This record gives sequence, structure tokens and C-alpha cells, in this order.
Amino acid sequence: MEMEIRTLSRGRRLLLLYCSFFRITALVVGGGLAMLPVIEEIFVVKRKLLTREELLDMTALTQTVPGIIAINSAVYIGMKVAGVPGAIAAAAGAVTPPFTVILVIASLFPHLDPKNRYLLGVFAGIRAAVTGMILVTGCRMFRRTVKSPLEIAVVLVFFVLAIMKVSPALLILAAVPFGWCYVLWQTRRLARAEQANGESSKVSAESASESRRNEEGGKC
Repeated sequence: MEMEIRTLSRGRRLLLLYCSFFRITALVVGGGLAMLPVIEEIFVVKRKLLTREELLDMTALTQTVPGIIAINSAVYIGMKVAGVPGAIAAAAGAVTPPFTVILVIASLFPHLDPKNRYLLGVFAGIRAAVTGMILVTGCRMFRRTVKSPLEIAVVLVFFVLAIMKVSPALLILAAVPFGWCYVLWQTRRLARAEQANGESSKVSAESASESRRNEEGGKC
């Protein structure tokens, strides 16, 4: 599937981006985070245009930079698939449905009863479904990202801070120096382990050489 998409003409790739994000924003209700499961299904599982690691990077980036998560995600994926024209096509596809819906709602709003129990029931069901989708995506990201006790501890700390309503942007920015220090620590640890293995291999080789010399001396 990935090769098929990469061999498409630029015009068809732009149309694919526009239509994909048009469907996503037309059918997904609940904000940018609610889009993540659908983006994963379309662009990671089905189209294979993103890896799961790139999806994680996109999630962090789109919540850090200013702007709407849906538009930021569209621009990110569009740039990776077709450059600047792809970013424009994806962003246009993401904007068209909500823009149209808002226009319709604004024109009909005086005639809508905000206390209508059927209308409230519809939105209650949508909110429940969206919450479940976000939880599933969060669990998948947790399994793929958190692989050590230290990372679990960091997740718990940031989880508590998020419950305390600390800004997500501040949390992500605070995670940057931690990530840098963590990678530096891992790199140095691996370097020390490789050095120790090299020295151990050198000692073993010298011991084997000495044993061979002793055996040859005994034969003589």
C-alpha cells in the first residue's frame, strides 16, 4: 500500500490527503485528541505513511506548538506525504467540514432548543464514545513508549501534574530536558558496557593465547 501511494501522481496524493482529512473531521467529534485513533488507523495501519514512532512525535509536537491540534496534525502529515502543497491540501480538508457545519448551526441556532433531551442524549453518547477512543489510543501509546521503571515513574509524575491542571504545553516543554538527560545517560551507560565487554574480550583472548603457548611449551 505504501508503494502504491508513493507512486501516485502529486495531484492524486493531494486529493487523497484532502479526502482523508475531510472524512476524519466530518465524522470525528470531540477535538484533536479524538482524531488520533482514526489518524492511526488511516495513516499508520492502512496507508502506512507514518510509523507509530512518528505518530507519537506528531502528537507531542501538535500539542506543543500554537494552533488547533486537527490542523497541526493535517499540516504535519501533509508535509511528510507531499510537501507544502500536501500540507495545504490536508489542512483544507480538515477545515472544510467543521467550517460548513458551524455555518449551518449558526444559521439554525435560534431555532434549536439547547435543553432538548434528545439532542443532549446524542451529545452524551458521542462524548462517551470519544472518551473510549482516546483511552484506547492512550493505552497503545503507553505500551509502545514506556519500557522501563524510570519511564513509568515519569509518566505517573506527569499524570499527577496533568490532573492538577498544569498546562500541557508546559508539561511537554518540561519533558524536553528530562528526555535529553535520559538519552545522554543511556548513551554513556551503553558506552561503558561496550568498553567493559571489549576489555573482557581482550583479557579472554590473551588468556586463550597464553594457554596455547603453555600447551605448545609442554609438548616440547
